[in-house]
Amino acid sequence: MLKKPIALFLLTLSFLGCSKNESDDSPKTPEEEVLSDAKEIISFKISIDNEDYTAIIRNDSIFYTFPSTTDLTALAPIITYSEMADIDPASEETVDFTGPVKYTVTAEDESQKKYTAVLDKSDSENEITLVTFENSGSYSTGFYGQNPADIDTLYYTFTFADITDLKAQIEVSEGSTLEPDPAGITDYSSPVKYTVTGVDGTTNEMLVLAKNRPLEEVRIDGFVSSEFADVPLGGDITFEVNELTPYRDSIQVRLFSDLESFDLEVKSINEETKEITATLPDSYINHRFELEVSIASDNTDESDGFRLLKGRSNFTRVVTPYNDGNPIPVEKAIWPGHGLDLYVYIKDDAVDDHEFFLLKDGVYYELIKKDEYNTSITSGVRVEMPELPNVLPAEGTDFKLAIRNADGEEVFDLVNSEGNKIEVVFAKEPVVNSISTTSVRKDGTFKIVGENLFNGPVIGYANSNFLRERSNVLLSDGMGNYYYVYSEEVDANGNLIVDLSSRQYMPTGTYEVGYSSNYTIYPLEYIGYSITITQLPSEHPTLEVTESKLYSDSNATSAKQILLTFNEDIGDYTIKRIVTGKHEKVVVENYFTYPTTVLTGALSNEDYASTVNDRDGYVVVEDNGVEYKIYFTMQLED
Repeated sequence: MLKKPIALFLLTLSFLGCSKNESDDSPKTPEEEVLSDAKEIISFKISIDNEDYTAIIRNDSIFYTFPSTTDLTALAPIITYSEMADIDPASEETVDFTGPVKYTVTAEDESQKKYTAVLDKSDSENEITLVTFENSGSYSTGFYGQNPADIDTLYYTFTFADITDLKAQIEVSEGSTLEPDPAGITDYSSPVKYTVTGVDGTTNEMLVLAKNRPLEEVRIDGFVSSEFADVPLGGDITFEVNELTPYRDSIQVRLFSDLESFDLEVKSINEETKEITATLPDSYINHRFELEVSIASDNTDESDGFRLLKGRSNFTRVVTPYNDGNPIPVEKAIWPGHGLDLYVYIKDDAVDDHEFFLLKDGVYYELIKKDEYNTSITSGVRVEMPELPNVLPAEGTDFKLAIRNADGEEVFDLVNSEGNKIEVVFAKEPVVNSISTTSVRKDGTFKIVGENLFNGPVIGYANSNFLRERSNVLLSDGMGNYYYVYSEEVDANGNLIVDLSSRQYMPTGTYEVGYSSNYTIYPLEYIGYSITITQLPSEHPTLEVTESKLYSDSNATSAKQILLTFNEDIGDYTIKRIVTGKHEKVVVENYFTYPTTVLTGALSNEDYASTVNDRDGYVVVEDNGVEYKIYFTMQLED
């Protein structure tokens, strides 16, 4: 019975489906309506006395802190929230915000989000913001601490102030009041309690306390050596210290040097800059001075050194100018020509206005001014010993140094850097009596016998115009070739020792001997003696060169060749090389060997020229793995 209606219903659906595909004008099924779920508070503003405040919204919280005087009991916030939503309490509805307020936002789809609005106000400011004192002493800025009663305390530390008689000006937070009135209070030696009342009626108690601090250890700022060089006699000097009192009577200044000491008048003090002004004495001896400053009986400091140059001229010592910073005592001043560096303190540094003399037995010998210079403390004058006078004074340590200018003359002992008197001596003329030998090997020594042959070493300034470091010995072969040998050594009898080992390149032969002292005022002269220089011995136990020849460049058969003849058969030896020429410049490694001879090939023109001028040489021979030098001197064969 039921099958037919079901079949009819299915047929109808099938027909309808086919009809829909065939025509777009068939009626459409309405879509289901979608409702919004938006429920956000976008902004939360409050207007008070025509000023807008925008609260902070974070997640589900709303908060803002208003000034301390704000009335939170009746505020009407303007709230912006999601479209299609509702909010409770409503925007611009007056609400008491003295406690948290819940806001509920309901979306169109009836979903909800709850916000908590917390509006607060800041505490009223009730602080002491500034305290200043009218007093004669300086004080440090106050700082907060805690006293045992847990009350904030403002400490003010003074330098020598009368803290029982202070006038304070106290500033507090804007709108706050202060009790008691500071105008009626002067004694701050004990804490004074002040109460600051804020606009909202809240109070804050603070203590104000003054005390005198102990003085720090006084220090004088560093000086440069010329700090007061331009201050005249009796003039004022100003310097800075790290610590000061406001009472001039407690400050003392002493000026002192190695020679004298002065208590200076303190003319003024400046508490703000911590500067002291004192007056120099009307007379002093130019020197390196220091200041000693006392601001209390047990609180003293000394300054760096500085020079004062407006007083009387002063000499301290003779020094060596070139000594790597370490003065070497000058023991002798050689007359004439010796240069001396004088450490002096000269008025106005005017070296040109001063004259310098050696003084003995009332006779003045003027020193020659050469140069001037400055050290870190003193002035320096470089002088030179004068020409010898017609009448020589006696040598010795009793000479004085006199410094003279338009203001007068000052006389001093002539002393060195150790304070010892300097001996003045004369440059004595050398005397040659003989030489110790007429023949010497190339590495040997001989002596020039005589007196005053080497006057040194002289400690102090020396230059090529006065004193050489060494005596000169000149060896001349009479053919235009000559060699210098330098010596700075004498034996116990004053004889000059001449060491040839450093001049082995000199050819063997006979030389005329010339000599000059290390004093440049005595020129080099030939002394009338000759010396023969011989070759070095063979280093080999038995092998020697008995004959050696250099064939000239005009020789018909062996031009520019070297021939060496040995004292025995050289078949068991290895000839390594032949070395000859000045400074061993020529090295020959190609040659012909015979039972007892070696013959080189022809030398190059350059090697031949070097060899013909210095015909000494040696051949290197190897014997059982050991090398030996066998020396020779070649004869020139035409």
